[in-house]
Amino acid sequence: MQSEFILIKMLGASVVLLGTLSLTCCVNGWAFVSRWRPDESSEDMEMSPWALRQRFLLDLMLQVHKPLLQQELSEMGHELNENPEDYETGTWPLLLEFMDAVHQHHILRPYGIYSQLHQELPHQLIGVYRFLVLAKNWKTFQRNACFARIHFHPVLFVNALEMAVDDREDCGGLRLPAMHEVLPQLYFDKEIILEAQLVYWQQLAPVPTISRKRSWRETIAGILYPKSLRPWNPQQVEWMPTYPMVIQSKKSRTTLLSLDVELNGYWNRLISRLMIADQGSAIVDGDRLMALHDERYERRLSGNPTRPQDYLLLMHNIRQFAALLQLEQLAQNGTSSLQFIESTLLTTGGVPYKASSGLNADAVLHLINESIEELRNHIDKELKDEHEMQTMCKVGRVIASRYWHLFRQLSLAINGDRLQPNLLGMATSNLRDPIYRVLLLQLAQLIAGYEQRFANKPLQQHHKQQKQQLHLRHILVGRLETFDQLVDSDLINLMDQQLLQTQRNNLRLLRRRLVARHMRLNHKSFNISYHIFAPSTKKVLIRSYLLSTGDKNSPRLLLDSFVSSLTTGDNQFERHFATAPTVHTLSDLYEAKQPLDGGVSRDCSFPHHLLLPRGTAEGLKLQLLVEIHSWHTDEESSGCAWAASKEMDCTAHLLTSSQFDVVVYHKTIELLETDL
Repeated sequence: MQSEFILIKMLGASVVLLGTLSLTCCVNGWAFVSRWRPDESSEDMEMSPWALRQRFLLDLMLQVHKPLLQQELSEMGHELNENPEDYETGTWPLLLEFMDAVHQHHILRPYGIYSQLHQELPHQLIGVYRFLVLAKNWKTFQRNACFARIHFHPVLFVNALEMAVDDREDCGGLRLPAMHEVLPQLYFDKEIILEAQLVYWQQLAPVPTISRKRSWRETIAGILYPKSLRPWNPQQVEWMPTYPMVIQSKKSRTTLLSLDVELNGYWNRLISRLMIADQGSAIVDGDRLMALHDERYERRLSGNPTRPQDYLLLMHNIRQFAALLQLEQLAQNGTSSLQFIESTLLTTGGVPYKASSGLNADAVLHLINESIEELRNHIDKELKDEHEMQTMCKVGRVIASRYWHLFRQLSLAINGDRLQPNLLGMATSNLRDPIYRVLLLQLAQLIAGYEQRFANKPLQQHHKQQKQQLHLRHILVGRLETFDQLVDSDLINLMDQQLLQTQRNNLRLLRRRLVARHMRLNHKSFNISYHIFAPSTKKVLIRSYLLSTGDKNSPRLLLDSFVSSLTTGDNQFERHFATAPTVHTLSDLYEAKQPLDGGVSRDCSFPHHLLLPRGTAEGLKLQLLVEIHSWHTDEESSGCAWAASKEMDCTAHLLTSSQFDVVVYHKTIELLETDL
């Protein structure tokens, strides 16, 4: 035996241990392990560059609403980086105003009141975004992100970081946790938040309920005869269970669209980009609005996070939300959207949000109508040539540029100019506010009016002939069924940070997860089969919509959109729509050794689980409208962002359309006592 290891000398009951030893705690008790032998279960193992960068972002998100305690990250962000050489060439002038605002303490601090409608917020948001996205390399980005994490308001920091991670090339494959897990206070009822904050570490950590130290005989036997070491008798030590600790609200057991946490998270990302659309230095002309390709590098250099397709996505999203909301009301026997709901949310500082209650509904509707009319006047002034190919793009651009001003003026008229948290000014969960929802319904009608106005252009003669010959023979639709799905979301960000954030992360020590159990709407898998007869070879755009029966003016919910080539004769296309998977939790991301597939789609107009409107037990009767349009480019793509842009494209001439009766069913889950 080598002399540098262990020399054991036994004299009666005395034990002398010489050499290099390390005393560590293992599952079965205490054991001696060589300090020079790497521990495969520790975080000291070599990690891939992707894993190191992913872990860095996750550590920043941990307890983001509280001070940063990890020493290494605190040292990275201890001072403001004002070296122009550390930023993209030629972009330093874009940062000068932000640097000056930081020195004058004009950027919202961690414990301030965050409001989407605060007058200075757009300037602050684009400043923090530029501070992160224009960093020349990963090391500088790390320093800047740590500084922003320490010195700025958590919601401001998270919103800017989301956009920066999307736009930085060195963040490819990296993923931030779902925002309802990063800032659960802004998404879940306060009763869930308050109950989660009472959970203590010992309820989740792998601590035996019965502890017993080994005798000196067992310890020495384990060193000399490791093969003879036997696991402890489970009757002697009882371990805590591995199933999660569940917290669930007792108030609501319904899956209302406006309460969907994933939808509110997506809406926050979209509005964060649009609310600073006019703050950037880049000028986006009409030609670039139609070029819906990746412009990540160009957006970085311009310092403007707004993408050309965001203008079209906004209009598409508003129409999709309005259609889903009205179809949801239809399934609930016409319940009105203008309902005042009790405010149950808290700010990151624990202040309750003020609900839009005690207001006269007629007065509110009058204010909304005036706001919409003012917006219509701005659009009409911008539209000088009705026959331009990019008219709807201009409509979307005006709506996007006026969107933040529209809601700010409405909030000032209702809530006044007092700096007080209210749902109407809350970027992350404002879909809960009934006034916000009614205004979105009005915007959807405005957009539909302009689309109809410019889509009713006379078709050329050859399009009329093709419309007469092209024929949609029939369509087969599988059973459409929605259901209430139980989902668990991590609440670990509400734990005591002194235990979670030390110099090294202690999440790996947890045996149990702390989760919020809530319901979301989902749909079962189904297929749609299109049978089309074509007199000649032709490339077409096929769109499918769901709409209520007997109302031609009802909002249309875009269900499917794709481009395909028709051959002469009969053509058949089979489209599959799978049940939406659950998003990866914060725990999943921490445990991942490589990039995870699936999860949140940043380009999708809505989370995938909201593809269908809520059905009913007896079946909600709807119409499926199928339109076939001419297509004159080589672009063949699909997806929500692409479909959104093509839905507003007035250059695709309608060749034929047909309507079919469909029924959407709904299955309500039976909740057990353990689920409540």
